[in-house]
Amino acid sequence: MQYLMANIKLDFWLMCFKRQASEESSGARAKANFKIFDFGSSNTYFFTILPEHNKDLRTLTDSFRSTLEGDYCLISATYEHARPFLVGVRTDWLINQVGSPYPDLIDIIPKVLINWNNQYSLFTLKYAAFQKEYQRAVNPDLLAKSYFLQFLLLFIDDIQTQILSKTEKNFREIDSRKIKEIEAQITSDFKRSTPSISEMAKMAGMSVSKFKILFYELFNSSPHQYILDKKMMYAHGLLQTGKYSITQVAYQVGYHHPSGFTRVFKQKFNYSPNTTYTEKQ
Repeated sequence: MQYLMANIKLDFWLMCFKRQASEESSGARAKANFKIFDFGSSNTYFFTILPEHNKDLRTLTDSFRSTLEGDYCLISATYEHARPFLVGVRTDWLINQVGSPYPDLIDIIPKVLINWNNQYSLFTLKYAAFQKEYQRAVNPDLLAKSYFLQFLLLFIDDIQTQILSKTEKNFREIDSRKIKEIEAQITSDFKRSTPSISEMAKMAGMSVSKFKILFYELFNSSPHQYILDKKMMYAHGLLQTGKYSITQVAYQVGYHHPSGFTRVFKQKFNYSPNTTYTEKQ
């Protein structure tokens, strides 16, 4: 299984903004040039989408000096011709959320971004989905806000995971988080081919045997059977709507040939998918 955006460039730096009264006019220009979505009280955090040709985000930070004030953690993301974006989070708010002192964050945040910048990360999945949906969104501002809040939650969760990793007794909890993240990636879109057990274990950074044991403890099923059951339950729900043919549903859960889907569906439910489909016609 591969995602299209596997080499996203992520950058991180800290900056102190000191707004001056003489800069008010330039602040108006900055707001006119960039879309700044301020989702926190008193500029606690913000998300900025930039024109596609602006890739050097560090050179653009001066544009925010007339708009923001205080110490910020700034994170940028760019990928080829996709729209780059810049996230700003006030460091005092971030410290309060994760319960870790400022010096530790300087060490932890780069590790989080390194983990994100691979083809299997949950961030890569969300980034690719955002770029795809943003191009055709009826309300792009609302869509941006939705994805930004997911980004912020993922950012805080992964910082806390890094903090936990410093204590040996928390290793098991971290491994469980990794497996849950992989499960979320795979079940978010059944049209993609399902990775093998060895690929899943590689995504989690553990041996195949360890991955199988922990997965069974979490979901009371083997990885293969769990994902297969999820696919069939999803397919059953689609068929019950009566809106999709068996061929369409088969495609939605990753089958290129309806015959293969029909066989697995019948094994799961003891009746043909045609039974469910025709009941709704």
